[in-house]
Order: sequence, then structure tokens, then C-alpha cells
Amino acid sequence: MDRNRTAGSVAAALAIVALAVTAPAARADDLTGTPTPPGTSTTASGAAGTTSTETTTSSTTTGTTTSTTATTATTATTSPSTTTSTTTTPSPTTTTPPPPAPSPVVIPEGSSGCKVKDLQVRLRLVKASYWTYAVSGVYGWTLGQRVLTFQTDQGLPTTGVVDQRTWNRLVALTATPTRLKEGASGNAVKDLQVRLRVVKASYWSYAVSGYYGWTLGQRVLAFQRDQNLPQSGVLDQRTWSRLVSLTASPTVISTSAPAANVRELQRRLGARGLWPYAYSGTYGWTLGQKVLAFQRTYDVPQSGVVDTRTWARLRALTYVPGTFDKHRYYAGLRPLVPTLSSLDKRCRTGRVMCVDKATRTLTWVVDGKPQTAMWARFGRPGHETREGTFSVSRKYEYVISNLYFTPMPYSMFFSGGQAVHYSSNFARLGYASASHGCVNIADYAQVKALFFKVRIGDKVVVYH
Repeated sequence: MDRNRTAGSVAAALAIVALAVTAPAARADDLTGTPTPPGTSTTASGAAGTTSTETTTSSTTTGTTTSTTATTATTATTSPSTTTSTTTTPSPTTTTPPPPAPSPVVIPEGSSGCKVKDLQVRLRLVKASYWTYAVSGVYGWTLGQRVLTFQTDQGLPTTGVVDQRTWNRLVALTATPTRLKEGASGNAVKDLQVRLRVVKASYWSYAVSGYYGWTLGQRVLAFQRDQNLPQSGVLDQRTWSRLVSLTASPTVISTSAPAANVRELQRRLGARGLWPYAYSGTYGWTLGQKVLAFQRTYDVPQSGVVDTRTWARLRALTYVPGTFDKHRYYAGLRPLVPTLSSLDKRCRTGRVMCVDKATRTLTWVVDGKPQTAMWARFGRPGHETREGTFSVSRKYEYVISNLYFTPMPYSMFFSGGQAVHYSSNFARLGYASASHGCVNIADYAQVKALFFKVRIGDKVVVYH
């Protein structure tokens, strides 16, 4: 009995050991991470090419400590040969891009007209060597070759004709910033209209409205065609620069001009209601703005400076030819030398002191050429200066009046006691006073120089 119990114990112990050795441990599935229960066959890693099969048979007698376990050893067969893994990389498929779609022709070979002129002008702007000939407006073989050269240089399809792609590139390379376009309005548009008219009356024959409409756009286009400019149809910077250069005129009164000239400018602007300030003789920012306002008001190119055109317009509005130029006199300036045609016919031959009571001037004329002009003052009512044609009868560098006991330097007598001479009273009081019949001169230097030029017998013409 004890022997049987001992044998049973030994058998049970052996069965437990066999179970511990042969039972596989639960492990996680290689793909899902889920634990695999013992006794389930699992295929091991295929990287080594090894297949492992494990079968376990367990037989246990219930109610008895004796357990019979039959274990089939795991048989593993491993190929002695080395397994080689070859990875095949798929080669990329080369796809040839389709050729670019044909671009519409903008200017065909053999054409002529404004569009071809525009092409020639733009080619020349990009590079002078692209078009070194006259802007003829004819699309011939030579122009086609130049287009082909441009396309090659720009990396464009070399079609040899101006297609849309070529034209777009050419326009982009020759474009300049736009200053004004259709729909704009204001002073800048007025300036454009005025300048177009100055260049050619037919460019703008309408009122200066300050509005940029279709008609103005066509006039700008006409100007661009005539000037061999890119025909953008809008006022770009290149067109504006050409227009300004064609309408510029020399400056007459600059910011550094003498005070007397600036005072004359201020007085004339004041006569048009554009200078309500003192006649200071200083050309500052405010005066410049008033000049610009005058230009805008009276349709003059808006240069902002007193150029020849602006000055001529201002003078025409503030002075009537053949009358006394008070603005010039009160600014402290000498009178302008008149043209021969504006003088009396008797003054156009020989050596003449030509005295014009209307303009209050004396002009020295030699053989039909006016030499110099000076302000003159005449006799008061009851002592009027006699009018007519006379001649110099006598000259005195210094003399005292017998009637009024006043000095009469550089006297040149022409009619009895009436003479041309310097008057300190005129120099001091101006036209607030008058003479007793003589022709007074206020500019000492001028009358002195005249005295030594005039000869006895020279003609004196006094008229109104």
C-alpha cells in the first residue's frame, strides 16, 4: 500500500514537471497584440523561414492523483540553407508632358498699321538691337526675324510670329506705371488736356473739362502713335514724360529771382485776385501755390513755376498794350523796350527820342532799332508838354531853371524851354506830382547815358 502511494506520488510529480516544461506560455499576437492562449498553434516569424508545430495531449484521471500526459515533442525542421530576401523597387514611370497649347496670333506676318508700329516701338524699348530701323508699321521678313530673336532670348516658343504669349511678355517688359486712365477727373486731367492742346491743337479741341473720358483716351492714343510710344491708350509714365518735355518752357521768375521781379509777379497775381498779401518780394511756398492756382484757373500747363507760357498769360491778363504798365513801374522795374511796330511811325527812322504819353515812356531809337526805354513824366494841366516832331536845339549837363529855380541835370531842350532832363522830384514822388512842361526822367543812370548819346539836331517825337 505504501509502495503504491509512493509510486503515485512520483507519477504525479513527473506529470507536473512535464506540464511545466511542455506547456507554452501565453504571448501576444504578432499582428494584433492580443494574448494567445496556451495550446494554440502559432506560426513564427517568416523572416527566418522556420515553421514550429507544437501539439500537447494531456490526460488527467478525475478523482485520482495519477495523471497521464503524453507529450509529443516539438519537431522543428530548419533548412540549413540561408534564406535570401530580395526587395524589388518599382521603377518610376516617366510621363512626357503634353506640348503647350498653341497661342492665338496677335499680329500676323505681312500685316501693317498702328499695331505693327506698336510692336516695333516695344521691341526697340526692350533692346535697341531688336529694332534699329524706322518705325514703318510694316511686318516684313526682317521684323519676323527680330520677333524670333526676342522669343529665343525670352525662352518663349519660337514661332516667329507675334502670338498672345509673345505679345503679353513684350507688353509686360515695356509697361510703365499708369498716371491717369479713363474715368479719372480733376486738375491732373485738366493739365493733360491743356498740354495735349499745346503740343497740337487737334489733340484737344474741346473745353478743358478735367474729365478723362473715351475721347480723351483716343487723343492720348493718337499722341502715342505720333510720338512712337507704346500704344497703351492710357497716360502712363513714359507718355507723361514725353508730354511734359514737349510742353516745357524756360523759367522767367524763379524762387531766387530779384525782389523787384517777385513784386511784379505778386502785383499781377493780386490784380487777378490771387494774391491778397503784401508785395514782399519774397518767393516762398505760398506764392508757388498761387502760381499753380493761376495755371489751373487759366488753362496753362501746371508746372508750378513761372515759365514763359505762364508769364505771357499773366501779363496778357494784367496789361493792355499801348498803356501805362503800372505793375512794372510800382514794382521798381524799368519799362520793357518796345517793339518798333508799337511805336509811332515818325520814330522808325533816324535817331529819335520817342516820347509816348500813353505808356509814360521815352524810347531811344537808332535807325529803326529801339535801344533803351525809361519811365517819363509830363506837364500838369495848364503846363502840358507839347506834342509834335521836334529836334534837340541845345544840351546842358547841368542847368538851373530860370522860372522855377530848380536843377535840371542832363537837359536836352527840344521846344523852347521844354527839355528832357533828370528830375529828383519825379524820383522821389513818382506820378503823384508832375512837371511844368518838361519831360522828366526818374532814372539818373539812364538819362545820363542818354545825354551823352544824343546829338544836337536829333529828332524828338512827342505823341499820345
